[in-house]
This record gives sequence, structure tokens and C-alpha cells, in this order.
Amino acid sequence: MKIAKFEARFWLKLAKLFVGLVKERFFTFRFFLLLALIFWSLSISVVKNLQIRNLWQGDGGLAVIEIGSPIPTPKVMRDDSEKRIIAKAGGGVSKKSSGHPLCKGVNEPWKLVADPSYEGQYIICNTTSEEMTTVEELNSAQNQYRRDHGLNALNINGGLCKVAGERAREIAANFSHDGFEAAIERNNIGRSAIGENIASGPLTGAHFVEWSWDKSLGHRENMLRDWSDGCGGVYDRFAVFIFAK
Repeated sequence: MKIAKFEARFWLKLAKLFVGLVKERFFTFRFFLLLALIFWSLSISVVKNLQIRNLWQGDGGLAVIEIGSPIPTPKVMRDDSEKRIIAKAGGGVSKKSSGHPLCKGVNEPWKLVADPSYEGQYIICNTTSEEMTTVEELNSAQNQYRRDHGLNALNINGGLCKVAGERAREIAANFSHDGFEAAIERNNIGRSAIGENIASGPLTGAHFVEWSWDKSLGHRENMLRDWSDGCGGVYDRFAVFIFAK
């Protein structure tokens, strides 16, 4: 009888111990589960608020990318495969009187003599006229020259006339092609090819075309190119002709 009571008390204590152990383990499980949930929540918050990310590059460096910064839209580059050709004839021709040292011994009228002081520039000896051309006369002489060589006459374009007038004033201060491209850009002349001839006088339109430019290889090539439009410009004793296509 005593043994039975002892065994009953033993199993009761064992049951209570087991129940207590189960409760303790369940508490421990819930505790660690709670910690895991807290850690996971904190991790998500940290990731969302992360502003930079380090990417390992093949060369051993680190590239820092700001995730919050917008990525700029790539610029579409213009295809320059058909860049316009700007043809600038070198030098020019200055009219000088027969008394110029380089004209000594020259008897032919309207004789071109190379000026060693300026590459590509010539002096016209034994001229008889002090008349300076006009824009209309220069345009007419240029188109007559092209027709005489079996080429089309140029359409006189207002935009090109404006550029030619500006350039005539510019070369009066600086006799060169230096400002040519800037003048084209400034006036938004969108052509596939553009050329310029310059010269100084005073000369008539025919003399600028037939003597000054025709006798200079670069200027002659410009006048005989495949152009569709053009216009002259005159200021003081300086003349300019702009060609375009």
C-alpha cells in the first residue's frame, strides 16, 4: 500500500516536472521567435533606408552608386557622318597701283603678281579703274562666270547675303577666313556644304571674279564647285562671296 502511494506521488511529481519543462521550453521558443521577428523587422527597415550600395569592380576599385539619385537620361548624339564641308579658299587679291615695287617692269594690263608677304595673295598691276563693285554686280558676275563654264546659276539667298555682308565688314578689320565658321553658326545656316571667297579691291564685279578669284587655284575651285545658292557681300573695298548647297 505504501509502495503504491509512493509510486503515485512519484508519477505526479514527474508529470508536474514535465509540464513545467514543456511550459519553460515553449516560453523559450516564443522568446527566440520574438527576437527573430524583431531582428527581421529591423533588417527590412535598414535595407529600405539604405542610400548607397558598393559594387565591386573588376579592376579592384569600388564604385559608389546613390540609389536615391535619379539616373540622367542618356543624350542622343547627333550623327556627324554627313558633316557639312566648309570650303575656304586661301588668301585673296589686293589691287595695287602700277607704282607698287612688285609691278616694276610689268607692262601687261591687269597682271597678277604674287605678293611674297602674304601666302596666296596677289597684286594686280596696271589697273585702270578705281570703281568698286556692288552686291548686285558681284552676284551677276559670279553667275555669268558659272554659265560660261557650263554650270548652273546660283539662287541668290537672303540668309547667305546677310552672312556675306557681315563677313565683308569683318575682313575689313581682319583679312582672313577666321570668322567664317562663326558667322555660319551665328546665322543658323543649315547646309550640307558652304564655301567662301574673299578679296580686296577696289575692283568691279567682273574683275573680282575673272581676275582675282579665277587666277587663284583655291578661289577658282570654289567658284566651280557643285553649289545651288550663293550671295556676295561688299564693304568699303572688300568683297566676299558665300557659296552653299
